[in-house]
Amino acid sequence: MRRKPAVSAHRRDEAGLTGLGEAVESGAEYVEIDIRRTGDGRLVVHHDPVLAGLPLKRLTYARAQELSPRPVPLVSEAMQIIAGRAMGHLDLKERGCEHETVALAVEAFGRDGFVVTTREVLSLVEIKKSFPGVRTALSVGRNLWERGAAHDFAPLRLIRKAGADMVAVNHRLARVGVLRQCGRAGIPAMVWTVNAEPVMQRFLDDPRVAVLVTDHPTIALKLRDG
Repeated sequence: MRRKPAVSAHRRDEAGLTGLGEAVESGAEYVEIDIRRTGDGRLVVHHDPVLAGLPLKRLTYARAQELSPRPVPLVSEAMQIIAGRAMGHLDLKERGCEHETVALAVEAFGRDGFVVTTREVLSLVEIKKSFPGVRTALSVGRNLWERGAAHDFAPLRLIRKAGADMVAVNHRLARVGVLRQCGRAGIPAMVWTVNAEPVMQRFLDDPRVAVLVTDHPTIALKLRDG
């Protein structure tokens, strides 16, 4: 019998620590956290490069906490909440976070207990060099006006250059041929971020999909297992 896709519970910043706890409680196999660095070098869970209209990379962690309407978790704290209850899905949003993030993850989850995703090819090259065996996925699915967006429609060369184990593909791109390309090449796919139930069901039934990323993990699990 074919193994069904795993579910990764994604929570945006507005959900805060409560959302992280809910993601863990959902029963999803993975919990995703978005990772950036503050101006004083702290690794934090935060999706966007700005906080309260200011660049996060120029704010101290203490100032970020003051400006945020809810607590900004440290990555180490988030990993402690997830570890032992789900696997980590660590989405690196910028360069410079690779080594510290993976070192923390190996300690929290074990080498086989997490996957690192990022759109940065060089980040994955660094991770594979320093941490052989750690699972990685190259993220594709930039907005059309972003630099490098054209490469996302034919990503196989970059996936291989990065040494990635999987591709993490936006659900819209997955439906216009990228999933088919990667499937033919034998590259498993993580599909993000899928929230409409009919689209969830489509990807949950697709043998090329290894992981479905969603803001609604409880619904995805019910569709998959029901």
